[in-house]
Amino acid sequence: MEADDHDEHDSTFGGSRASLASSSTSLRSAVTRYQYEHGRRYHAYQAGIYLFPNDEQELNRMDIEHHNQRLQMNGNLHLCPVQDPTDILDLGTGTGIWCIDMAEKYPGAQVIGTDLSPIQPDWVPPNCRFEVDNFELDWTYGDNRFDLIHHRHLIGSISNHASLYKAAYNALKPGGWIEVVEMEAKLYCDDGSVPETSALKRWGEYIHEIFARSGRPFIPVQEYKTQLESAGFANVQYVEMKRPTNDWPKNPQLKEIGRVSIHAIIPTFVHLTDFKQYCALNFLEGLEGFTVKPFIGVLGWSPPEVQVFLAQVRSESLKRSMHGYMKSCVCYAQKPLVPPQPSYSQAEATSGDASTASIPAPVSLAAGTDSAGPPFLDTPATSTKSQDV
Repeated sequence: MEADDHDEHDSTFGGSRASLASSSTSLRSAVTRYQYEHGRRYHAYQAGIYLFPNDEQELNRMDIEHHNQRLQMNGNLHLCPVQDPTDILDLGTGTGIWCIDMAEKYPGAQVIGTDLSPIQPDWVPPNCRFEVDNFELDWTYGDNRFDLIHHRHLIGSISNHASLYKAAYNALKPGGWIEVVEMEAKLYCDDGSVPETSALKRWGEYIHEIFARSGRPFIPVQEYKTQLESAGFANVQYVEMKRPTNDWPKNPQLKEIGRVSIHAIIPTFVHLTDFKQYCALNFLEGLEGFTVKPFIGVLGWSPPEVQVFLAQVRSESLKRSMHGYMKSCVCYAQKPLVPPQPSYSQAEATSGDASTASIPAPVSLAAGTDSAGPPFLDTPATSTKSQDV
C-alpha cells in the first residue's frame, strides 16, 4: 500500500497514527490472505470473481504473455497514437509489467495499474503505482482525467462491457484514447486439419461455456469495436490477429526462430521475434491454471478427469500437423473533443459531425514507435485489419 503524501495527522479519520497504521496493516493482510485450491493460489480481495490463479507460475506466464503481445505488435506497447500523455490507467494490470514499461517510456506521465491482487513488484519507476481495485465498481478518479486507458486480456473478468466502457469514456480527457487488447479461447482452423473432436478445440469451447455460465462471457473479438462505438467513442480502429497454437505456419523467418527449444527461450525470450513459439510456451505454462478451478467448480469435473483431459490438450497443442489458431485483437478508439450532439440537421450531417470533425485520424508510423500496426498484417484502407499466418 502506498503511504499518504501528507505527514500531518488528519483528524477527519479519527483515532491516532497508531490506529491508522494498524488499519493499513489490516487492509494489506486482508488482500494478501490468498485462497488456495487444487494446488494453486487465488486472489483474496472480492474472492471468487476471477477464476484464474495469481501464484508464481501464473505470474511467469503473464510476463511471457507481455512479451508475446509486444512481438505481435512490432515491439510496441500500444497502437493508438496517443501523444505526450500525462495520465495513464491500466485495468487488470496483473504483474504490472505493462505499466512499468509505459512509465519508463513516458517519464512525464503518471501511470496507475489496478488489480484484484497486490502481486506487483515494489521497485518500480517513481511515476508508476499500483492499486488494489475492482474496475467493475464505481470509479473514483473523476471525469476527464486520463490520456490513455488500457486493458489487456480481461477475458473472463468483465460482466458488463457497456458499463465498463462508459466509465472509461467518462474518465478519459476529451481526445484521450482507450486501447483494448483481447482474445478468444476458441480454436479456429482454415484447412480442416483440426477435427471437431479435438481435445484442444473442445477445451476452448468449454472455457467459453464456463464463463458464459459465470456471467463473465468471452465475447467475440470483433464485438469490441461495436462496444466502443456504442459507448460513444470515435475513430474506432480494429486489428484482428491470429494466435497459432505452435510454430506450424510456413513463414520462414518465424519457422527458423521457432526451432529454438523452450528451454533456450525462457532465459532469452526478450530478444526473440517468434511470437508463435511464445504462443506455445505461454499456453502450456498457463493451461493448468486456466483449467483446474473453472472445470471443477463450474462444470463439476473431478480432478482426475481434468488431468486426463489436460494431457490430451497438451499433446495436441504441440502437433504441427494441427493448424489451429485463436483470434486476438487490438481495438482502440478516441473520446471526441466535442461531446456528440443529441440531434442535428441533415445539412449538418452531410457537412460532417461536429463531434469528430476536429479529431485527427490515427497515423501509422514505423515499427517501434508505439503507433504502428502489428507485424504480418494486410492493411486495407478501412479501419478493420486482419492478420495472415
